[in-house]
Order: sequence, then structure tokens, then C-alpha cells
Amino acid sequence: MGQKSGYFNNYSRILKEVRAIAAEKGRSPASVQVLAVTKYASAEQIADLLKGGVDLVAESRLRESLEKWRSPLLKDYKVKKFFIGRLQTNKAAKVVDNFDCICSLDSLHLAQAVERHAAKLGRNIDCLVQIKLTDRETQGGIAPEEAGRLIEDIRKDFKHITLKGLMAIAPDTSDEELLRSCFKKAKSVFDAYFKPEDCLSLGMSGDYKIAVAEGSNLPRIGSAVFK
Repeated sequence: MGQKSGYFNNYSRILKEVRAIAAEKGRSPASVQVLAVTKYASAEQIADLLKGGVDLVAESRLRESLEKWRSPLLKDYKVKKFFIGRLQTNKAAKVVDNFDCICSLDSLHLAQAVERHAAKLGRNIDCLVQIKLTDRETQGGIAPEEAGRLIEDIRKDFKHITLKGLMAIAPDTSDEELLRSCFKKAKSVFDAYFKPEDCLSLGMSGDYKIAVAEGSNLPRIGSAVFK
């Protein structure tokens, strides 16, 4: 089996799995997509995946991603690029200029920077608000109980930002009950402020099945695709 079929087969298997889980929960299978996290993949590996028709990808390291996506191997593919890394305001301009969706909006200060640069470019940019489900200092995100105010303020004051949903990173644990509890918390915020067809991006390679069972419709999968 060649690399192309291997990576795409991995992606297709995961997509089939998550859509089956959605169907079991009474949701439309087509409402669930898989976001391929390409941050550790080479341009050659990404090209092999994209040949199969994948068009949703995510990166978290700005400088490395800009270098990688300049590759001649990738220039002809039309993809929607999501930025899922922690975003500093001094990098907002380049992210707004090079990505289609920012998934890590977690403060009014950051939203102001994104709004300012989007306005300069004369464009609207899709964003997800990141909520924090762990106590890890290195992870971004706003507390779930504070997310509503941020969402309302962005919708009221920022004309170049279109909020499309939520992203959250669960604790690194094998405790399924804890994971379910965290995902349920994120889902409750999502239900309060977004439509079902918006993005609830929960779950990664180790916990995506639980996340989708609890309502995620855009799990972020990297290592399970590029293994």
C-alpha cells in the first residue's frame, strides 16, 4: 500500500467511524467532518492526503506552517486552513492573512487585534471561541462560564469577525467519565450560543470517539491519520 492510499484510508476510516457514532446518537452523519491536523506532517505527506480529496486542514505553528504551505507540492490544492494554535496578538496579522478560520479566539484583546487586521485587509474571517477545559498553563481558552459574555461582545462590536462555533481541548487522561463531563460542559455552552450546524470542535486522536458521542462535529485528528 502506497503512502497516498495509506493516509487517505486512515482519514476515510476515521470519518466513517465518527459518522456512524453520530448516526447512533440520532444526528445526521453528514453533519460531522474531520479536521486533518497537518502540523507534524511534511509537505509530501500532506500532498498524499490531499490527493484523496481532503480539503479541511489545521495547523498550530505559524512560522513552520507558512514555510510548509509555500511548497510547490501543495500550491495547487484548494483547502480551508484552520489555525488551532495559541495565538499571540503580534502574530494576528499573519494568521488573518494566511488562514480561513481562527479556532483559538479566547479574549477581547485578541479579538480586537484580529478585527483590526481583518478590517485592513477588507475581509471577514471565521473564528471559533476556544474554551478551556483543563488547568494547564500552556493551554489557551476562556473559562466556560465567561465564554457567553465574550461571544456576545464579539457579535456586537466586531464587524469583520464571524463566529462559527467553539473549540476546546480536553484533559490528557484515560478517564472516560472525566472526558465526557468536559465535553458535555463545552456542548452546553455551544447549545446556548450557536446553531447545530455551527462548529463544535472537540476531540483529538486519543478521544475523538467520545467527543463525537457527546456532540462534536469537527474533531481534530493528526497522529491517527499520519501514522
